Amino acid sequence: MTGDYVAREWWLVRHAPVEAAGMIYGHLDLDAGFSDTGRLDDLAHFLPKEGAVVTSDLARCRDTARHILQRQQDVDPPLIERASLREQNFGRWEGKTYQEIEVADAESYRAFFNDPVVCKPDGGENFQGLLDRVQGELEILSQSMEAQNLILVTHAGVIRAMVGLALGMAPEKMLSLVIDPLSLTHLTSFQSAEETSWRVNFVNDLNRL
Repeated sequence: MTGDYVAREWWLVRHAPVEAAGMIYGHLDLDAGFSDTGRLDDLAHFLPKEGAVVTSDLARCRDTARHILQRQQDVDPPLIERASLREQNFGRWEGKTYQEIEVADAESYRAFFNDPVVCKPDGGENFQGLLDRVQGELEILSQSMEAQNLILVTHAGVIRAMVGLALGMAPEKMLSLVIDPLSLTHLTSFQSAEETSWRVNFVNDLNRL
């Protein structure tokens, strides 16, 4: 705590790689692969051992968190699962490749990729929808969690949204951020009764550890 502000560290980990061969998977509950044991060991060594661990409720995030935490000697790590930390919902496009969508629904495909912030796949959500729910979840976690360190194991879109909100970026600019599997992003929040400000320490780090 500094003055009337409470500082909190946010450690954002993207889940381990998914073998999807160009498939759009969004909310699909696919398994991740954990062959990169060196990277998992590095994350376990670098991440704080004291704090709350919050994950998307999809298996690829839960399992990534467990692999990291078990390397920190926590045999049965407690996890807080939040559906609001899921990846963007791509609706009826999920389970199909980009090429299949482009052929089957060329007009919607072009509209979506021309303006992904506003346009949405059939039955899915646009990036603004993801951004709104992530912002709401950040407010809930900021108010409800007492831990100084929050480790979030989640998805690329969620991390883009969090970094973009911290920097005050326009939504379309957030989509330019690269967030690789098993990368680490570190933010610090400074919360008062009236407002929250942010510091971005590093983004998409694969080499620091």
